[in-house]
Amino acid sequence: MVLSEFVGNEEVIYEISETMKNRLLPHAILIEGVKGSGKRSLARILAQYAVCSAEGDRPCGVCPACIKAEKGIHPDIVTADGSKAGELNIEAVRSIRSAAYIKPNEGENRVFLMHFCEKMLPAAQNAFLKVLEEPPQNVLFVLTAVSATSLLQTIRSRTRIYSLYPPSVTEAETVLKKMFPDKDAFLLSEAAQNSGGNIGAAIELLNTGGEEEKKTAEAIFRAIPLSTEYALLTETFKITKDRSFAITVLERLYELSAECLKASCGAKNVSPVALELSKTLSKKRLQALFFQVQKARDVLKYNVNLNFYSTWLCSVLRRY
Repeated sequence: MVLSEFVGNEEVIYEISETMKNRLLPHAILIEGVKGSGKRSLARILAQYAVCSAEGDRPCGVCPACIKAEKGIHPDIVTADGSKAGELNIEAVRSIRSAAYIKPNEGENRVFLMHFCEKMLPAAQNAFLKVLEEPPQNVLFVLTAVSATSLLQTIRSRTRIYSLYPPSVTEAETVLKKMFPDKDAFLLSEAAQNSGGNIGAAIELLNTGGEEEKKTAEAIFRAIPLSTEYALLTETFKITKDRSFAITVLERLYELSAECLKASCGAKNVSPVALELSKTLSKKRLQALFFQVQKARDVLKYNVNLNFYSTWLCSVLRRY
């Protein structure tokens, strides 16, 4: 992938493009955004740019270095994933720090892609800070995290931060059609809609069917009319698993509340689950619930803390 193929976030892409043209890319970049917003894709493009051997615009996407980078086999691109045990602990970070001073094997630069940097403990971040303060020449660090605020201010102040947001539903649908040409257009459109334009979440929906998210949404709905709050709090806490999961659960809950409201109005073409659940709340409560779920779904478009959000969601749903 080259930069022109990246979907959405036009201002960010324009700035990076101009920086690339003028060969002024900073030595450390931090990309923040929800899961599925394109952090890894943009990080790979930046890595390709750093190792690309083309004379003109970089990354070209076709030179041997770009192809190796795309396949993940370029010797000058090192990847560490904080979601995997030990890959961004203090020992691993010290190893990265030492490796940064080794000359590139093939190209002009060495690149260190560091994902899930929010998993780095303060001690590891402080160890990494030393190489950010006095960076070696010909090295690019690309960090990704859900939120830049999960990292120390001293780290943030030494990186160029780019914030990514999911593209529009229409843009996401266009991308999905290119990625899944054999899939039914309705399914692709539904995945784009249900993920709120989040391409990563849409792909996960298409690959898994979203059964777990659907069950969680149903469990949340079933817990709303119960006399105690504990059951609902337990179910809403499940969405703290990750942001993509939370987004899909809220989409499913929104669809379910809409279907239950239709059932309460006498509609026949509703699922058996919706027909059953519509009888657990009055029509007035279902109407209020539908609008509250819609608002709660929209809140997730912002980079909210999922732990606080799940508690807030429980409180909101208990009112109706």
